[in-house]
Amino acid sequence: MGVVLYSNGITEEYKPHELVFTEAEIIRIFPEFKEIKTCRLVSVINTWCIYGANNDPNDFNRLASDIAKEGIYSHVLYVHDSELNPDWNVTDNVLYKDYKEFVMTVKKEIDTTAMNILAELAATQEYEDKVDHLPQLSTLGSTPDKRILFGYNPDEQSTDFYNHEEFYKFSQKVYEYITHNKQHKEPFTIYADKKAVIIIEGQKVKAFLDTLLEKFKSKEDYEICNDITKIMNDWTAIKTRKPRKKSDSTPGDQISELNGK
Repeated sequence: MGVVLYSNGITEEYKPHELVFTEAEIIRIFPEFKEIKTCRLVSVINTWCIYGANNDPNDFNRLASDIAKEGIYSHVLYVHDSELNPDWNVTDNVLYKDYKEFVMTVKKEIDTTAMNILAELAATQEYEDKVDHLPQLSTLGSTPDKRILFGYNPDEQSTDFYNHEEFYKFSQKVYEYITHNKQHKEPFTIYADKKAVIIIEGQKVKAFLDTLLEKFKSKEDYEICNDITKIMNDWTAIKTRKPRKKSDSTPGDQISELNGK
């Protein structure tokens, strides 16, 4: 069993069909990459780190990069030497840890590295000044495609956040998302990228969109205000529409909206 570490910090265990991984099984984890790279880990012996060849800064995997001591811009797969084909001649002759110890060591290394990154950020004045003006989000779990699922509650945001320039930046990101991704049902998704999805409860959508309107009015972005007003009206129409009986719904109606479909 290997351990997959995604760029957002989520981990997942990945089992080979037989005792060792085949090339096809490894490649299957990286379908979006034309080339796959590998490196040996110094901090976790008997371990290969496998990742996609990429240099897109939006895909930077800080956790994996700090562990491997080199830049990694994709999710990674950590594999123990015991689960690689010995005919490949890429494993150590001596296995210092068994499989269970390997999994524990990898996860401990990920947790320790994450704590070090947070401590580093907290030690910088720039981070401390900024974090007070960032949106407060609650972690709800993860989506089927391994993105972190966050909840946004307008009532739990500080007055400083709404008055700060960071809220305007946040509003611009939300606007760009909701204008290109029409919401058909709850939960209302206000933002999503490769690493995370942010949702808001249906009954709080109007109040949230009102705050966006006020912010864009203050910036005299009236075209954006018109777009948001239309989105608000469309959502109100959806909320007031008489729901169909469960027997009347189609399979397509039941598919989750979280993957942007």
